[in-house]
Amino acid sequence: MYPLIISLVALLLIVMIGYNIIQQYKQKVETERRITVAKQHAVISEVDELLLFATKIPFTKVLLLVLKNRIRNALFIMVNMSPRTASYKEHFADTEAQIKQINDNYVAPSENSFQFPTNDKEAVTLVKATKKIRAVLRSEHAKGKINTNIFVSENRHLEIIQLKINLETSIKRIIQAKSMKEYSTAKQMIDKLLKILDSIPDKDNELLQKHRLLVDHQNEVSTYLSDGNSTSNENNHEQNRLKKENAKQKDIEMLFGDKQKW
Repeated sequence: MYPLIISLVALLLIVMIGYNIIQQYKQKVETERRITVAKQHAVISEVDELLLFATKIPFTKVLLLVLKNRIRNALFIMVNMSPRTASYKEHFADTEAQIKQINDNYVAPSENSFQFPTNDKEAVTLVKATKKIRAVLRSEHAKGKINTNIFVSENRHLEIIQLKINLETSIKRIIQAKSMKEYSTAKQMIDKLLKILDSIPDKDNELLQKHRLLVDHQNEVSTYLSDGNSTSNENNHEQNRLKKENAKQKDIEMLFGDKQKW
């Protein structure tokens, strides 16, 4: 009887160990499934947030399809990971229908429809959104979801939009500096913007107009400075103002500084 009892105990231990291994494996699979689904949820939420800017930034048809397909790919993974979840299947079907609608009927808005931000806060928000969209493009290109030609074209489109936002905001600050007789500050900003524009080989009409406007501002400011009209008091006032403006400039410099590629 003892050998039989020992055999049964050993068999029971093997069954218990095997059961625990199976349970641990199931828990591991479920944990990985939850992590994957949560990651895809985050991808969809991010893209949905970026799509809200379609009313403020002129999205091309290709760019809109890239973003919608990113949602579709995330939902495809979620459906495979959770095939019994009906909401995932419905969302996937709706997204495919939207992609078809875009392919068949979408007409991209003209570049002239772009509404420039009215203040620095809105400008920073738009530039951050544009940067995120460009990051999505890089990610999709790295995964082989879009070809290099599309990536280069769409990334350049967004890059130019960033530049135009920067120009519009900075020119307002230049005009403000001139009105305060802070000509040295205005000249610094003008020289910086002209340097950026001179490095752009494919300027469109709008950028050419901005270039001419900046040259006019530069001539006016240079004439004033060369005539020696600025007094030491005005220079001291300007230096004090620069110190006060430093904190306000920090966010914009972070977004538009020389380190950024235009």
